[in-house]
Amino acid sequence: MFDNDTVELINSAPELDGLDLTELPKQLTEAYASIVSARICLREGAERAGLPDEVTEIVKRMTRLAFSHEAIVSASENMENRVAAAFVAGSAHHVILLAQELISRSVKFSTLNAYGVSAEVSATLLFLIAEASSDAAEAAKNIVVRVEGSIEATLLKAIYHLANGNLLKILAMRVPSTEDFLSADSMGQAVESLYYMLLHGVRAMAASLLGTEDEFDLIDHDSKVVFDKVKELCVDEIDGLISFGNHPVHNVFPGPLHLASLLAMVADHLIPSGIINTEPPKGIDSTKWDVMKQGIASIRPYLWKNHRKAISSGYLEIGVSSVISFPTGAGKSTLSELKIATALLRNVKVVFLAPTLSLVDQTTRALANTFPNAEVQREILDELLFDLENDALPAISVMTPERCLAMLSFDPDIFSSVGLLVFDECHLLHPRDADHSRRSIDSMLCLLNFTSVAPSADLLLLSAMMKNSIEIAGWVSELTKRPCLPLELTWKPTRQVRGCVVYAGDEIAKLKKRLKVVRSEVTNINAPASLKRELFVQPFGFFCLNQTWHSASRKDYALMPVLSESVQLSTGTVTEGKKWYLTPNGNQVSATIATSTARQKIKTLVFTQTIPLANSASKKISDDLESPGCILTDEEVRLFKMVVDEFGGEEHIYIKVSDEGRLESSSACHHGLLLAMERHLHESLFKRADGLNVLVATSTLAQGMNLPSEVVIISGDSRFDQEADAMQRLEAHELLNAAGRAGRAGDSSYGFVLVVPSKVVNFDNSTSRIHNHWMDLRSIFSQSDQCLTIDDPLTAILDQIHSEVLPLSGVASYFLSRLPVDSDEDQEERNISARATIERSFSAFRARKKGDQQWISSRIESAILSRNLNLDTSQVPTWADRLAAASGISAGIIRELGEPLSKNVNHWATTEAWYQWLRDWLKLRPTLLLTLIRKETLEGFLGGDYKALKDDASKGRYAAEIIFPLLELWMAGNTLASIEVSTGTPIKKVGKCEFVREFVLRIIPELSYIFGLPNQIFRAITVDRAEGLESPVGLNCLALCVKEGFDSVEKVALREISKKRLGRRELHRKYQSIEAYAGVLKDGESFGDVVDRITQALAMVDL
Repeated sequence: MFDNDTVELINSAPELDGLDLTELPKQLTEAYASIVSARICLREGAERAGLPDEVTEIVKRMTRLAFSHEAIVSASENMENRVAAAFVAGSAHHVILLAQELISRSVKFSTLNAYGVSAEVSATLLFLIAEASSDAAEAAKNIVVRVEGSIEATLLKAIYHLANGNLLKILAMRVPSTEDFLSADSMGQAVESLYYMLLHGVRAMAASLLGTEDEFDLIDHDSKVVFDKVKELCVDEIDGLISFGNHPVHNVFPGPLHLASLLAMVADHLIPSGIINTEPPKGIDSTKWDVMKQGIASIRPYLWKNHRKAISSGYLEIGVSSVISFPTGAGKSTLSELKIATALLRNVKVVFLAPTLSLVDQTTRALANTFPNAEVQREILDELLFDLENDALPAISVMTPERCLAMLSFDPDIFSSVGLLVFDECHLLHPRDADHSRRSIDSMLCLLNFTSVAPSADLLLLSAMMKNSIEIAGWVSELTKRPCLPLELTWKPTRQVRGCVVYAGDEIAKLKKRLKVVRSEVTNINAPASLKRELFVQPFGFFCLNQTWHSASRKDYALMPVLSESVQLSTGTVTEGKKWYLTPNGNQVSATIATSTARQKIKTLVFTQTIPLANSASKKISDDLESPGCILTDEEVRLFKMVVDEFGGEEHIYIKVSDEGRLESSSACHHGLLLAMERHLHESLFKRADGLNVLVATSTLAQGMNLPSEVVIISGDSRFDQEADAMQRLEAHELLNAAGRAGRAGDSSYGFVLVVPSKVVNFDNSTSRIHNHWMDLRSIFSQSDQCLTIDDPLTAILDQIHSEVLPLSGVASYFLSRLPVDSDEDQEERNISARATIERSFSAFRARKKGDQQWISSRIESAILSRNLNLDTSQVPTWADRLAAASGISAGIIRELGEPLSKNVNHWATTEAWYQWLRDWLKLRPTLLLTLIRKETLEGFLGGDYKALKDDASKGRYAAEIIFPLLELWMAGNTLASIEVSTGTPIKKVGKCEFVREFVLRIIPELSYIFGLPNQIFRAITVDRAEGLESPVGLNCLALCVKEGFDSVEKVALREISKKRLGRRELHRKYQSIEAYAGVLKDGESFGDVVDRITQALAMVDL
């Protein structure tokens, strides 16, 4: 469970008789796993009269460990020794606190009295001494205040806030008056006075960590002075008493003394780790730096040791790029925010790349919170490409690599002021599904183009999966011609116990024997349902006690039950011979285990391999669990109503809410067919302590999900590959990335990961023999998070082009189409940028390192030759050739579409008119839809009937007949349910509108890109002619109308006025209410004029 750095820390703890420090990390791991297992197995509503025998023994061992090491901490002068002892003591306390939850859920109030302090308070401070702030935050969850307003309550809250980094809350709390405790007896007054002083010491520490010491009424600005004074007052020699051995007798207040000692040591370790103590990079104004630090310190005041090491290596210096491969949850966000802050202080702009729209949303919200004075926008491309009178990037732009590539292609000049590019989850560069997916190609071209357009910008590449960060850093250094730091520390503040679901070997043997007997008695092809109802067996977890499964020794693993009841397995049939075999029924088993964890109020993420499986598991869990019953917040109610309105009824969405606004669902799904507003709602309900305890997601969304979860259940280690027509095992980084979602700093520093294998794994505990499928899993989980050697997606493409095997694959043709074209008539001069792009690629960098210049030269020549043989390319490069290279769309298509746009254009034509023109143009050329929309997108959406068509023209007509009517209903503001019905689906079978969900989320973005193309062509033509004409406003808004579901410029203007808070259908209704006053598009109107016109219409309605 513990990383190597933490194992070394535990091993360096003080030696005690009978304690084997080398085995202690595994003992702590087994103790945690045993308690979580016992907690999951506890039946609903049951409370134990006492702890299970094995847990009782664990508590006894942990109690001795906690108090002995806590005593050592109090007495230790050696800071290194103290840190190790503090971490061991805190970890032991944590295990004890977990065990106590098994006995009773009744509230236990924390105490500070004359004789001692509660264990949860000690544990919190011990973790802070050990510089384990995420563990401290988790321990602090157990601090419960009895009476508000007292000195005890205020100090307890201050310690809680200190552990969670909420320093402003400490200083904002009302400090009790000394008069509040004058009525107590002399002993009580003395104790209250000591704790009163300690409260002021904690306030002084908070002010110091915020850099705002002069703004608050403090007893002393130095917290250590206060704590040392309290320690002095807590011990007083008593004169005149007879003592043994001539030793003096003292009057001691052990409670305040111990707390003062712990707080003094917290100050020793915590204050130096404060972000407020970070020196400004060279060239940054120190005054501005101090203001920036104070702002970040109010949110993230502490730097972990990996942060400090990165900063000491020069990470923040201007002109230094970095490649960071810290494990999942190791604080990459904090480092990226510091680098962003440095860029903002230099008055340069920041582009932040995130791999998915959900992460774009999540990152935008996080950065807006950290930098409230900076303009942070997501997917700014929507506005830029349609030029809604916004010709500059905001301070921080958050987008996907694909969006960034499009912007770089269409409008590279806007990146001239960018000084930092952050690429989160940069393992997206690695080629995957190379025959179909363009994602890695787009990501690589995005980096190459960006560094060409903004050569002075620093790069920051982040990934927990990256194994070859040193190699990538070398390439980045060559790209930027400046230093690039590889940062690949393995330490992480959180940890996971990882295990596999197994079944007792003798029980599985009985079930197999039963299958064989029934098989001989019946003629059924498949096992009868009556037999399947017999296939129940109890599941166990086979957990590794180390961080990775590198060991094959039985002593490094623990076997324990994960449910108190049995689960039902299923069967499969071998085609040849019609034999039956056991299958794991993994989705149902995972749902059953998740139901049990949720009953214990444990936040649980379940990862399934397909969207239908995610929906099925979520429904089963929700049916089996009682409703959380929480009341939705105002924002959640707004999102819920918007989702219901969008679909046209509550029956079409995935969660249920009562008329009173009370949540009735006890589980929710999280996958690629959720609308953005649905996704936000589900995430919000899961993040709430009183909300959902289970979220069921597809494994593809494991990437980067930052949601609070203590347990992760991975349902299956393989998925069905349609092309191979077989199950394929998930890649190592997919499984490890999903596992890394268990435990998040600040939410749960410990995580519990359970893999439900795609085969039934049996285990014989007496002989330690296990099914060979476990060895396959071990080959994956024996690796660290940094398990993926990132390759260049261009390598295979360049090799394929060089091989001259025709026809070229789709991705190879796509790559060639994206190579830049220079404005030069000379055949050789026009290829300079294309040559440079390949020359600067990661694959070329690797070849140079090997001394293989011939590979580079030959691949460049082959690519240029192949590109120039393309009949669409003019002998003399034109605006169409350059736009083709920028967009990846054939120059022939661009020229043909540009012909009518190069003539007299109606500048006051409506968006609807522009839409009809392009729709009709495409219908006359049906094969173009197959060129403009990705093959896998169309096939996935239109299904088998479409794929069965023999020629492209037939496929294009088929697609057009379905897609354009759906698009028009979408733009007209119809509900998704009514759009689904329009396809011929009976109203009773509309369900969750899966077909239209796919249309909106898969097809609409591609159509938006297509309908944005005429505007780009018009702009390219006017630039080529040096005319300086503005795009017609109706044309300018066309792509945005397609994307957002509007049918007029006026509705786009209303969207801008409403700050994008109105849902699609609500906006259509709002426009209907003002339509009589809205007017019509006039010749020469700009988008700003339309906004003014709609603003006036709104004012007329409000009168």
